[in-house]
Amino acid sequence: MPLYTFFLEYRGGTYVSQVRARSSPLAIKAWAGKFIELNVPGLGIRSKSDLVEKILRDAPTALDGLKNTWCSSALVRGQLALIHFTQTEG
Repeated sequence: MPLYTFFLEYRGGTYVSQVRARSSPLAIKAWAGKFIELNVPGLGIRSKSDLVEKILRDAPTALDGLKNTWCSSALVRGQLALIHFTQTEG
């Protein structure tokens, strides 16, 4: 099963995590399920749930000129949460 690497940028910090999934749509769902466990300063459970809801609602955008790389974003507590992810194996 392919490995996907996620990069979340929020309030000046970068948070990296990985999940395995059969496809990019399933990867974002798998990441969303694990995201609650990540330690992201400034984001509590309610804010993380809000971010997950927003990310799952809109399909990620494939980045032009790159292979197997996507981007998604949302506003959380008035701050931009920018997520890039790429299939890094498989």
